[in-house]
Formats: sequence, C-alpha cells, structure tokens
Amino acid sequence: MVIYLKIKEGILKDEFISLDTLEVDFGNTTFYILAGYGGFAMCGALNVDVYNSEKMKDRRVICMRALGVHSLEELYEAKIAEVSSYALSLGITKEMRVSDAFKILAFK
Repeated sequence: MVIYLKIKEGILKDEFISLDTLEVDFGNTTFYILAGYGGFAMCGALNVDVYNSEKMKDRRVICMRALGVHSLEELYEAKIAEVSSYALSLGITKEMRVSDAFKILAFK
C-alpha cells in the first residue's frame, strides 16, 4: 500500500495574533498544528503526557491538545482538552479556547 501525503503550510491571523500552520492530509485523516509564541496546539493526535514526563519537563514545552477538530480554524476556536504542565504554569488551562491560550502567550 502506498500512502501519499499532502502537506500544506500557512499562516493563520487573528487581530494581533499570527500563527504558523501545518496541515498533513493522510488520505483518511488529517493532522493539524498551530504554532507560535513559544507554544503549539495540535489535534487529537498529540500525546501531551510525553511533554509531562521527567525527561521532557526541563524543556518547558508549551503544548495544547483539542479533540474533534476538522480544520485549522476549528482547532483555533476549540476548547483545550489537555495541556502540558509548563503551559499550566503560564495560566493556560483545560476548557480554555486555543485562541485565548495563544493570546496569553503573545502578550506575556
């Protein structure tokens, strides 16, 4: 079986926020990521616990996970399902919208 990937990079802008975007189409599912201001948000494919492990805590990774999104715009407006411990220390919480989390990062 041959898998063809369609990879699309771009920028998502909202008032004072500008984020890099990555969309990877695997044919039967698509992977979405928004990145900027030292952090990133991803669709359900992200395993946040990896960034909370003892080996990774020193890296101070700011990551968020949202579930059930079908586009970059939906990811931006989605509620956070999981968040890394370092992101929590910056005031980013579960149930917060991804867009609000990036505003915290942009203006910190």
